Amino acid sequence: MPKTMTSRDRVLTALHHQEPDRVPTALWGSYYTLHDETYFRLLDYLGLGEPVSPFRRYKPRNANYLDDRILDRLDTDIRYVWLGFDDLGGAHPDTMRDAWGVQWQRMGPHITAVTHPLAESTIEEVEAFPWPDPEKYLRRDELRDRLRALARSGTHAITARAVNSYGPFEQASALRGREQFLMDIVLDPELAKLIVDKVTAVLVRLTEIYLDTAGRDIDFIEIPGDDYGGTAHLLISPKVFDTLLAPALGRIIRPIKEYRQDLFVAFHSDGAVGKLLGRFADLGIDLCHPLEPLPANDMGAIKAEFGDRLSFMGAIDIKQALPGSLTALEAEVKQRISLLAGNGGYILAPANHVQTDVPPQNVLALYEFARRYGEYPLNSSIEP
Repeated sequence: MPKTMTSRDRVLTALHHQEPDRVPTALWGSYYTLHDETYFRLLDYLGLGEPVSPFRRYKPRNANYLDDRILDRLDTDIRYVWLGFDDLGGAHPDTMRDAWGVQWQRMGPHITAVTHPLAESTIEEVEAFPWPDPEKYLRRDELRDRLRALARSGTHAITARAVNSYGPFEQASALRGREQFLMDIVLDPELAKLIVDKVTAVLVRLTEIYLDTAGRDIDFIEIPGDDYGGTAHLLISPKVFDTLLAPALGRIIRPIKEYRQDLFVAFHSDGAVGKLLGRFADLGIDLCHPLEPLPANDMGAIKAEFGDRLSFMGAIDIKQALPGSLTALEAEVKQRISLLAGNGGYILAPANHVQTDVPPQNVLALYEFARRYGEYPLNSSIEP
């Protein structure tokens, strides 16, 4: 490999399961961004001036900004584009309802769904529900302008952020209510499937529009994520995944691969999802985030079993290591690289959104440690 690669070449080499010059790094994608307050403090710490305009114009979530100045300072390898579907699933400030009809309310540091429009609906009412018209909410000109700006700057991999905050499982849960939807899966599977099918149809159409607008200019696409795992076990059985959710994910992934076989697909699923990783690969998922650092996720064993079929992004603990001491953070980076980066197939990033308990110097240190210990060939000295 060349002594120094461009960021784009570095990312694509890793995704082809080959070793680039160093482990690629990422921040500010769909599943691994900065909380607004963390962003503001980092901006001030670096003396970079005023915040950029929020890409989520209504600021409906806790992470509403995306600032290339920060990414340049951190020397990360990926830059992002977005389609703009209702501020990526967020609520309009006048009504606090999103495009799906779900009403949200801010409760302390979190924003929570407080109404579920399909909570008591019958099959007939689900059929008659005013499902979102994707064309009503899109900002294609903004997407095209962003692509042109990135093309001028040149060397980074370009990633399409997810068209919606939630995938079929999470969006159906928001519409129906999580507890009710989980009961539906068992007690009323026809209704559960209908809701998933209706949600998926919207996500597929959004994906088709995304591809039509930007598909030739991106290197990978992040599809809407679904959290299938708890801290120790799956939230759903593999059988439920196979019968209800795998077909939905397949419908989203299929047009991507038909449009461009070489376009990598990234998917987020928190928790102990090891039993589903082979199924993800079978569906055409290329890159899995976050491989959450949990006792249930044996990263070495997962890499050994799936490392030739899946690449991994994330794995950096946001709960203890990232907000903790620099010594602990350094050990975390060394361990994740030692377990996941061999033979490529790893992009270092936080395992989820970086929260307000992470000081600016720790964000900087994360990427400094990644550069220090991520050079190939990997040396045994990286082992903690």
